[in-house]
Amino acid sequence: MTVRLESPRSAVPDGVVHHRETVRRLGPWLSVAVATGLGIVAAMLLVDSHTAWRGIPGFVLALLAVPTLPLFGVPVMGGTTRWVLAVVTSGAGWWFAGRLAARRSTNRVVSSWPEWRREWTRLAVGAWSGALAGLLVAVLLLSVGL
Repeated sequence: MTVRLESPRSAVPDGVVHHRETVRRLGPWLSVAVATGLGIVAAMLLVDSHTAWRGIPGFVLALLAVPTLPLFGVPVMGGTTRWVLAVVTSGAGWWFAGRLAARRSTNRVVSSWPEWRREWTRLAVGAWSGALAGLLVAVLLLSVGL
């Protein structure tokens, strides 16, 4: 007679290991989903926008969703190719940020989504600060006339 032992992962459906594996599996995609949500709200504000009341918050949300926009010169020069490249590189960046947050947050024995959120927020604030700094550099260089 053969005794079949189940793995400890299936022993407790809502246990510690289950939460760790869920955060590691879904963390990168949740990061991309948050950025996508910000991008959708930005697009809703920017489409047919003729006022600063919709344009400014729309562009700020677009910058938060796609922080590589200043790298491709989108505030100064537009174009579909620049937007597509910025969206693709930002999507990859958000995926890696979510993955890094998932790995860092699950190094602890007991971890779940609050720990992931804390780690991801630190990474997101860094990305957003970098995007705003890039935009500030572009504004300063354009105002000087270089």
